[in-house]
Amino acid sequence: MAGGNFDAPETGGKDKKKTKAKGVHIDMTPMVDVIMLLLTFFMLTTTLSAPQLMKISLPKGDVKDKVKVDMGNVLFVRVSDKGNIYFSNGHSDGSESPMEKTDIKNVAKQLESIYAQNNNLLLLLKFDRKMKYSVMSDIFDEISRAKIEKRYAFLKMEPADIEKINAAVG
Repeated sequence: MAGGNFDAPETGGKDKKKTKAKGVHIDMTPMVDVIMLLLTFFMLTTTLSAPQLMKISLPKGDVKDKVKVDMGNVLFVRVSDKGNIYFSNGHSDGSESPMEKTDIKNVAKQLESIYAQNNNLLLLLKFDRKMKYSVMSDIFDEISRAKIEKRYAFLKMEPADIEKINAAVG
């Protein structure tokens, strides 16, 4: 019995005391530190990055900045507040042909046929402010489907344009 281990639990007998098995302990402090560092990094990088905006330089509207366009190469596309689409061709003398009502399904075909006659065509789009946005989106889709060179400009719908639309309706 010399050299016995007195600290070891007894292996036999009825008075055996059960020792609790120690569980695994993971120190979470370093992980919390890493998470906090990542959180601060992402917060700082997202708030410091400037929003990417597209810069548009618009003309100031001076007389010298205006572009001269032959009205014979212009096609007016007017859309009423009810979503009706009207085409009219411009003439070189500054006048324009009577407006023709068209359906949204025929816009691409009509643009292609008009462009076949005049390949220098410039579309002047005039939309009524009271019309639905979906109509404008549909017109852009039809213009992009048409196999023409896409050159167009937006103009404000003037009272004279509204009068022309009302006269075309009858």
